[in-house]
Amino acid sequence: MKAIILAGGFATRLRPLTLTKPKPALPILNKPLILWLIEAVKRAGISEVIICVRYMADHIERIVDNVGGVSIKLVRERKPLGDAGPLSLVHREVGLDETFVVLYGDVFSDVDLRSVIEYHRAAGGLATLTLVEVDDPSRYGIAELVDGRIVRFIEKPKKDEVFSNLANAGIYVFEPEVLNFIPSDRPSKLARDIIPKLVETQQVYGYIHRGIWIDIGVPRDYLRANIEALRKLYPHGYVDPSADIGSDVEIEQPVYIGRNVVIGKNCFIGPHAVIGDNTSLGEGVRVLDSVLFNDVQVDRYSYIEGSILGSACVVGRWCRIEAGCVLGDEVVLSDSVFLARRTYVLPYKEVETSIYEEGRVIL
Repeated sequence: MKAIILAGGFATRLRPLTLTKPKPALPILNKPLILWLIEAVKRAGISEVIICVRYMADHIERIVDNVGGVSIKLVRERKPLGDAGPLSLVHREVGLDETFVVLYGDVFSDVDLRSVIEYHRAAGGLATLTLVEVDDPSRYGIAELVDGRIVRFIEKPKKDEVFSNLANAGIYVFEPEVLNFIPSDRPSKLARDIIPKLVETQQVYGYIHRGIWIDIGVPRDYLRANIEALRKLYPHGYVDPSADIGSDVEIEQPVYIGRNVVIGKNCFIGPHAVIGDNTSLGEGVRVLDSVLFNDVQVDRYSYIEGSILGSACVVGRWCRIEAGCVLGDEVVLSDSVFLARRTYVLPYKEVETSIYEEGRVIL
């Protein structure tokens, strides 16, 4: 069986993080999302993985280059094909002549793929969609189930069109016949163009997943994915043995502290702090509800709450970063800089003066 991971999107809503990294390369607990997806595929006993790439494809290729235990092939889109068009491209290049699995490269979940596949085979349909219960159905494609079969499906309904809270989770099991529904002469979308037509055949089923599922579409959801993974996988926290923790450091679990991290004395870390490899925190630093990528440096007595700091950022002493801030890679904050809530800073910028207006973007 083959699994196809759709990883070609530009991820514009995740900027500035995705100005230097494709979305599937963003770390969840310090491991690229694409590796979490490949591990899920391997646990299901699937031996072949095809990754559809376009934006920053070389970055993804480097990440998966040494992955063992499964055959990995990258298929490059020369132009945007939507999320359905790549399936036809894969079929032309490697062949899809038996049941296959499709996963979105921007979803973090603990879905048991083996169970989804077994459910699909027992149902005997053309397609099985994984579904999750959501609070705001208008953000997703939603399905109505009758005895396990999907009888109605609509993509991103208006509020007066909502008939279900079961959302499309972006994890599919398809029979090869599904390819006949995908147009070969233009880009197409699975949820908008293909699934509604499949539903008309009365051979589409829904598998309901109850567990972790997060569509990493915006920085807020990306941060939440890290926190949910931390709560589920390391409820008592994780500190790598190579980390150097100073005296009188207070850690409120759960936190994740990576390799070769140095934490100065009198720091207060957590809860829900994810600190990447080779990061150093000076004396008296406070970090909570935040993700710091690899190689970040934070000087003495700075405060970081509810924010995301990209790779190799440098934060001066006595800085304060308020909730919702996102710093791209290699941003430098001078001493005593204050960043108001939801400040976004593009990569490679130096911020020398405080930002007091919420929601600013520093270009």
